[in-house]
Amino acid sequence: MLELLEEIQFERVGAFTYSVEEGTRAERLPDHVPRDVMDDRLEELMELQRAISFERNSMYVGRETDVLVDQSLNDDPEYGAVGRTDGQAVDVDGVTHLIGSGVWKPGEFVRARVVGAHDYDLVAEIVETTHQSTSS
Repeated sequence: MLELLEEIQFERVGAFTYSVEEGTRAERLPDHVPRDVMDDRLEELMELQRAISFERNSMYVGRETDVLVDQSLNDDPEYGAVGRTDGQAVDVDGVTHLIGSGVWKPGEFVRARVVGAHDYDLVAEIVETTHQSTSS
């Protein structure tokens, strides 16, 4: 599985350990994998994916992209807002931390230049407000 993950280089991966469901045929199979082994395998897989995600996110540094503002962070000394690019789904993917001073409303689009990458998140400087709010 790790070799396949390394070969394919998914941008994002959701993974979980197998759990036996009561009353299923799988419950009656012998030689269930011990929980600690499953947890170790999951951690190994996710550690590899974190590295792959960081590498792929790093490719965005220097590029400009549209970002949908999710939340303005008026009290945050580092970031002015948090938003998502078109490739970042709500609640399951990373976010884009926006550097800049100003007030941006949730639902507003801004143009931003990616200046940093984390395992799952991007950091970008706001270049300009580009679109009207989606809530108007």
